[in-house]
Amino acid sequence: MPIIQWNVNLLVGIQEIDRHHKQLVQSLNTVYDEFREGKEIELSFLQELIAYAAHHFACEEQWMKKTGYPKLQAHREEHALFTSRVADFKTGLKDNGKISVELIWFLCNWVTHHIGESDAEFGRFVDVHNIRTRGDQPGKIAGDS
Repeated sequence: MPIIQWNVNLLVGIQEIDRHHKQLVQSLNTVYDEFREGKEIELSFLQELIAYAAHHFACEEQWMKKTGYPKLQAHREEHALFTSRVADFKTGLKDNGKISVELIWFLCNWVTHHIGESDAEFGRFVDVHNIRTRGDQPGKIAGDS
């Protein structure tokens, strides 16, 4: 049973970002299932999550910069807070060796809130300003030479 149900409400409307979000949700659902089954979750899960998040955040921020998104700095700050909080959990995991239910709920709540609100707001910005993409990559916005 997934902790986050992937659905259209989580779509931002930019294929690259939506692919990243879907992968993140699938990873969280997998680790949640393993947690529920009593399996030990390895520290490598958080290391991979941090690496994937850094890649995804850089991509998202590149899109926001390229499209002139006015809330880019606030979005960067949300990303930095997430990264810091996950690093704190990673330190705790090193100390006690177990993923906590607190971490699982933090990830679930942060991801659903961030995608459903902050990222969705960016998607609406792109839509309202009629910013068309070519190749769905941040370096290729329609109208660029």
